Amino acid sequence: MPSAPLIKALHGLRATFPDLPVAFSTERLGGALARVRADGTALALCPLLPDVPGDIVAHPILRTTMRAVVAPGHPLARIGPPVSRADLVPHIQLVLSEDDQAGGRDYGMIGARRWRFVDLARRLDFLLAGFGWCRMPDHLIEPLLVEGRLVPLDIEQDDPRAHELVLYAAHRADRTLGPAGRWLMETLPSND
Repeated sequence: MPSAPLIKALHGLRATFPDLPVAFSTERLGGALARVRADGTALALCPLLPDVPGDIVAHPILRTTMRAVVAPGHPLARIGPPVSRADLVPHIQLVLSEDDQAGGRDYGMIGARRWRFVDLARRLDFLLAGFGWCRMPDHLIEPLLVEGRLVPLDIEQDDPRAHELVLYAAHRADRTLGPAGRWLMETLPSND
């Protein structure tokens, strides 16, 4: 979730509900959903992959494209464009996974050489260090592309619309949000 729209909404939340205690947690992929289901977390801002589960009410708040990128010193940066899928296979793909175990679900897999990460920031560190390639959300990589610290990969026969990621404000269907939660839901940007 990009910080700017969240911070803007939270300024308003603080002004409207000045005594409301707020707790934040940054989670692995699937972690926010697990917290909403298990421990009474009222609202999660998260992707829901592959679909919105039946026990969750979700409102789309942001759509972003996951763009394939690599560090400029990586061998893939010197190929093409376009880069073929066969070009990608021998290189390490930095994969965001639900957990760090081999049985965790992966999204957007192409290559057989995978390094798994549960933390997006850590994966970005390894990407910038030239360990491999991956898809990253546009809002995180735009400044790095402008600075020349990352290079986009133009993958042949790759439809960018197939790599859109929707972030949701989500809560359990069997729980009604309180006044502050409803206010925040109405204030966050909406991609309905």
